[in-house]
Formats: sequence, structure tokens, C-alpha cells
Amino acid sequence: MTRVINLLYANLGLALLQAALTFVFYGQLVAYQAHGSAAAYSVFENTTWIRPVAVSLVSLIYVGIARNLRKGRRSTYIRVVVISVLGSLGLAWGISLGQFPIWMEILMALQALVLVALFVSAMRPSVRSQFGRKSNGNAQVAA
Repeated sequence: MTRVINLLYANLGLALLQAALTFVFYGQLVAYQAHGSAAAYSVFENTTWIRPVAVSLVSLIYVGIARNLRKGRRSTYIRVVVISVLGSLGLAWGISLGQFPIWMEILMALQALVLVALFVSAMRPSVRSQFGRKSNGNAQVAA
């Protein structure tokens, strides 16, 4: 369980680093994405803020996710598995677009690797057994 929570926080750390670097290098990032097009510059100027702001808001949720994992909540465990799958696929898709400078793609790749490791760790039998379905005691025994 500790490994899952550590990987969850590692993912968050990489996302926050990327968000901070997006703020610091905002102008260069928008210019890179626009490739010299004034129309594209205007679009990227407005949309480049979405990811770092979203990551900052999600960081508040991660603390609750870690706390609920420690409490053994199955719904939170499922949420972590979904985050790891969709997050790694989304990052891979983002890298494949080629719209980001190499430093950002490297951070995205590292984050995707952490999410894959999170999935693998969460799917280990010792972790899965902590979040198994609770039987309600009303199940009938087959004769």
C-alpha cells in the first residue's frame, strides 16, 4: 500500500513541477506550440493555462485520495486504477501530438511511467486483496 501512495505522490510531484515550469516558461511554450502562426499563438495563449491550473486543483484532491486509500475505501482504489490508466494514455497521446518542447515531453514521459508503475503496483494481489468486495453475509451456499 505504501508503494501505491508513494507513486501517487510522485505522479503529483511531476505534475506540479510541469505546472510550475509551464508558468515560468509560458511565453516560450506558447511560441513553440504556435510555430510562428499569429492565430495559433492566440489559441495557445488562452489554452496553455488549462493544464497547470487543473493540476493545481487536482493536487488538493490527491491528499484526500491518499487518506481514503489508507482507510481501505474500495471506490478510491478503483479511482486510482482509473487515474493510472487514463492518465498514462492521455500523457502518451499528448506526447504523440508533438506540440510540446522536449523538456516537457520528457516530464510527461516520466509521469506516464510513474502512472504505469502505479497501475502495476495497485494490481498486485497483496494490494487488491485490501480492497476486495465486502460480502454482505446473505449469499446462499450452493448445494
